[in-house]
Amino acid sequence: MKKIKINTSNSEYDILLGNNILSNLNNYLQNYDQILILSNEDIGNLYFDKLKSHINSFNNLHFFTIPEGENYKNINSVMSIYDYMIDNNFSRKSVIISLGGGVICDIGGFTAATYMRGIDFIQIPTSLLSQVDASIGGKTAIDHSKGKNLIGAFKQPKLVLIDTDFLKTLPKEQFSSGMGEVIKYSLIIYSNDKSYFNFLRNNKEDILNLKINTVTDMIEKACLIKKYFVENDEFENGDRALLNLGHTYGHALEKLFDFKNITHGEAISKGIIFELELSKKIYSIDSTFISQIIDLFLDYNVNPYPIYYEDDILIDTLKKDKKNSFGNITFIVFDKELKTLKKNVESKDIKEINNMFKNRFIKGIIDIGTNSCRLFIAQILKKDNQLFIEKELLKLVNIVKLGEDVNKNKFLKEEAIFRTLDCLKNYKNICQNMGVSKLIAFATSATRDATNKNVFLDKVKNLGIDIKCISGQTEATLNFKGNTLVFSDNILVVDIGGGSTEFTLGNKNHIEFIKSFNVGAVRVTELFFKNDNYSTQNIDNCIKWIEDILQPIKTLSNKNFKLVGVAGTATTQISVAKKLLNYDSKIVHLSSITRDDIENNLKLFLSMDLQNRKNITGLEEKRADVIIAGTVILQTIMKMLNCNKLIVSESDNLNGAMITEEINND
Repeated sequence: MKKIKINTSNSEYDILLGNNILSNLNNYLQNYDQILILSNEDIGNLYFDKLKSHINSFNNLHFFTIPEGENYKNINSVMSIYDYMIDNNFSRKSVIISLGGGVICDIGGFTAATYMRGIDFIQIPTSLLSQVDASIGGKTAIDHSKGKNLIGAFKQPKLVLIDTDFLKTLPKEQFSSGMGEVIKYSLIIYSNDKSYFNFLRNNKEDILNLKINTVTDMIEKACLIKKYFVENDEFENGDRALLNLGHTYGHALEKLFDFKNITHGEAISKGIIFELELSKKIYSIDSTFISQIIDLFLDYNVNPYPIYYEDDILIDTLKKDKKNSFGNITFIVFDKELKTLKKNVESKDIKEINNMFKNRFIKGIIDIGTNSCRLFIAQILKKDNQLFIEKELLKLVNIVKLGEDVNKNKFLKEEAIFRTLDCLKNYKNICQNMGVSKLIAFATSATRDATNKNVFLDKVKNLGIDIKCISGQTEATLNFKGNTLVFSDNILVVDIGGGSTEFTLGNKNHIEFIKSFNVGAVRVTELFFKNDNYSTQNIDNCIKWIEDILQPIKTLSNKNFKLVGVAGTATTQISVAKKLLNYDSKIVHLSSITRDDIENNLKLFLSMDLQNRKNITGLEEKRADVIIAGTVILQTIMKMLNCNKLIVSESDNLNGAMITEEINND
């Protein structure tokens, strides 16, 4: 076990570093009347019992968890901890033990700093990021809705216990996040000492394979670097600010991502590259050095490339960074000798660097169907005049029933239009908050079948949303294009929507068959199953009607393909068959289901009235009124194609539209 002693102006404490060293905690708990072990739900489930077994001689243990995620690093979480501590008579002689990653280290420290004007706390960091950064140095904070770490205090812990055994259960993405901060440390000292940078370059395999001695040496060096800055500038009045390398842009990025779908380490890595490019402009540093840093990040599976945002959005977000003052935006940059320094950077220079990364941007796609309105936001890379989805950020679905009674009346109801517009306003606000550079909406069968479609389209355009009304063939093409991201061999993609069903047969090199039919779950429900009447006669009539319209697909039954189902009818078959309490894309996407399984689902649906169907495990309440019709359509299709198995895919027209530069109007 290694021991590093931190000495600051008003405290000193130990950093203990080693493998399986939790028992050493007993030596630091003798003088406390109560102990609160604070964690998140995931870490708590993994490690509470283990930690308790090492300190079971104490009878005054309390355990408290908050949900996982940066979005819970807020005053509401802290208030819930205060409430618990007050209700259980915690005193100034009590201690908080933070067991978790950076969020828990920050919240535990902030709570300790403010409860009864300050009590002791101990850090037991469980992620690489928190072991090399968040647990050390006494910076504690919570987030505000307008920015990260805006509310906080300096409060040094009484002990930091770093047990590398925790890293064995750390997800790879979180390990890579920690490496973003580790690489940052190597760059801060690069001008004086390149040994740590070279150590990281030369020991990649041992570090990624968690060779304990190598990883321990890596963490120790990071701690020693931070020790130097903390001891010499405890309250960040000088050189300690250099530890914020990458953080100005990185924190802005985390805020724009709503603290989801991006790790702290990835955000900071992108920030470092952004600041290196600023340094190149201001101090003419060598491009080769920047390339070396990019390569090192990539070696540790960190995507370091900055993302383009509209200039005003980026500048406004950067201005809310806590390191700024006097209206300036402060970055950490490199001078000609590659020394790091604080510098106020002009907006025009920030905008120039931002525009270097226009090939990476955030894009939003909205699919306005007969029954649902869906939003997909993704990080896009444009390369060689092609678009690629680098990261999916958000998928939302709302039931708006835009196509209600279109089959009968041939026009969109005013109330249906208002429901849809309300949904679109919300989606646009979400896109603006996340910095979406390009937002495109497309409307499908309900809109294209309505005599007043232009009224609806004009209202959407008035919201500032670029909208297209697309044909069934365009919809089918987008669906197919989305699935070529997943399948390389021959597939027949079937999209059962609310008003129409699209079929596309082929592979990524060639489309052999493509057709849209006016057969959809909402349309069928309105035609055959009004008032929830699913009599045998109505079902038989429905099947006969479907078979008559879909006759052209019978010629496909002798073709060689995998049958792929997309959209709500298909995904619901999996979630109901697997009895998913909560919809899980990882389980649903690319799962298979047989005709027998679908038949069992249909029997279950038919055994209940509408109200009881809404309570079926795996069936979203909003789909309960059209799921029977959708299932009957799906069954009939599989029978006509003589297919016994369906592969369910979540890569559909949203994905296809996301990688399409321009979508054609109907």
